[in-house]
Amino acid sequence: MTLDDIVGQVVPVTILKRGLATGTLGHAYLFSGEEGMGKETTARAVANELQRQGGSRSELHVLSGDGSIGVEEIRDLRQKVAYASTANTVWIIRDAERMTIPASNALLKTLEEPRPGTYFFLTTSQVHSLLPTIISRCQHLPFRTIDEDQICSWLIERAGVEPSDLKVRTVARLAQGSLGKAWEYWQGSLLEYRAEVIRKLIKVPTASYPEVLGLSQTWSEDRAQITQDLQLFLEWHRDLLTLKNQTDASLYNPDYRRELQEISAFYSNHSLFQIIQEITELGVAIQGNARIRFGLGYVLLLMKKGALT
Repeated sequence: MTLDDIVGQVVPVTILKRGLATGTLGHAYLFSGEEGMGKETTARAVANELQRQGGSRSELHVLSGDGSIGVEEIRDLRQKVAYASTANTVWIIRDAERMTIPASNALLKTLEEPRPGTYFFLTTSQVHSLLPTIISRCQHLPFRTIDEDQICSWLIERAGVEPSDLKVRTVARLAQGSLGKAWEYWQGSLLEYRAEVIRKLIKVPTASYPEVLGLSQTWSEDRAQITQDLQLFLEWHRDLLTLKNQTDASLYNPDYRRELQEISAFYSNHSLFQIIQEITELGVAIQGNARIRFGLGYVLLLMKKGALT
């Protein structure tokens, strides 16, 4: 993997290439952006470039995991940095927002007094959760969402399929600018889950009220999962609005065009706008302490009611 293999991140790649070519690579970078934008892949690509420069005397270390990063882990990192005898040493701190405040303060000392040949790459999808002092000690390179056409090209090449494959465009649109998410969809698990959610949404307009309430019980109460599902709700109803008004906007769910066209006849523009607003508000409430089952049941009943007006 080299920097030439990074898709859709022209600005960060250009800056990093220039630093490598001129010997002015910074000692600490912060890569921020949503999951699946290529942050860690880019850091590893830089590590590969440095390894080519330093040969076998180069090392890569990745500080990862699911829990928080404590001060002892950072102290261990600092000790290894102090005694490193390699030409180039790269440290990737994955999901840097996991660092506790004491850990962040401990890392600051290392960032303020960089050791020649040691490079830090911090990745995060929650940049505002980092201490401002950590951000200020790094060169901050935001990673942007990747263009849908670029994701299509990437999928065609990686999966070895024809450009005319309808699944390519569907997955690229669902990925919302994330290569990681695009590949998850392509491999099947997310695509199958999406199909199950859409099967439920298709039932709502013609189901009875008790059946709709029953549907609300089929969702888990996992906040992260419900948040993703509400995005599918939004995309579905925006597609209904698009087809109802025969606009030129692209569909989020082009593979369900026939079903969407039929269901759009059940709704008025007013009811669709109201449903979209309520889904959006529920998404915000879910980030707090809203009762998931109650909120989901309310929104599903609103979808049912809207189909009758």
